Amino acid sequence: MEPTEYVARLRAQASDPGIEEALRRDRTVRRRTFALAAGAGVLLLAGFGFWLSDVTGERPPYEPYAPRALREELWPPEWPYSVDMPFRGSPAGGWADGADGIYVPAAMPSGGLTAENVTAVLEDVRTLLAETNVSERTLVGAEPATALALLDPSGIDDAVREDMVTRFDPEEVYPHETGVRTRGMMTYEVSSAGELVVHADYTFVYPLVRAGQGHEVLPGVPEVARIAVRRRMTLTSRDGKLVLGDYASEVGNHDCSAPKDGYLHPLFAEGRWKAAQAAKGNLVDPYDEKRVLPAGPGHCVTPAWT
Repeated sequence: MEPTEYVARLRAQASDPGIEEALRRDRTVRRRTFALAAGAGVLLLAGFGFWLSDVTGERPPYEPYAPRALREELWPPEWPYSVDMPFRGSPAGGWADGADGIYVPAAMPSGGLTAENVTAVLEDVRTLLAETNVSERTLVGAEPATALALLDPSGIDDAVREDMVTRFDPEEVYPHETGVRTRGMMTYEVSSAGELVVHADYTFVYPLVRAGQGHEVLPGVPEVARIAVRRRMTLTSRDGKLVLGDYASEVGNHDCSAPKDGYLHPLFAEGRWKAAQAAKGNLVDPYDEKRVLPAGPGHCVTPAWT
């Protein structure tokens, strides 16, 4: 094609009235395509932002997000404990099991008492602690009558006597099969009156599962709550009985607002988190053995962790 003919054709197309309409339609299509692409991008970013906010703080800290993505030992402390790892994050996991943690010191003859005399009293104290705090029957509601019969009933009121026993409502929760964890110490001395005086200070940690259809951390993996109970007492052997002297007790992660019905009522993850929020920083470490307990029974505290 000659250059003059090519130029003439371009001039003819430019003067064609249909050309402007075609260009207008093309611009409209391109603008719509761009708008749709931008809208899709905004929706994608909005969806990502919603997911990101959902997993980084817009949901309660005690609700796990994608728990299967992390091994349970790496879960944040706010997340629920489970039956797979009932002592996750707790030093109590390395403590002795149940009554094995109630150590009896070596008995030595002292103040006119033979080693056998001392051993007998120490074993009675151990029996009292074991039957009232770690016995499977007691934990599910039974009365440890034989153990309590070791106590001299004079000078001990019903409130203290009841407080010395750890029980859970079997219609609410039951102890996890891993059992109780126990740690503490027992010491003794002979008084100026020639009586054996025993000092006991023990902490018991209980993993508990809901008795009914409860919350599952993962499908088929029920949630576990833990309660920590510390008991400090002085017992004097007198006339074949144990006379209770100084006594103090503390329970952590129990529903302090629950009715006093003789049972402990554990707080699961949601209740535990809400109690910590309400405590406004007034939290205690239930594993601090050097912390002095206030005298008296039934001190209900909010633990920093259990």
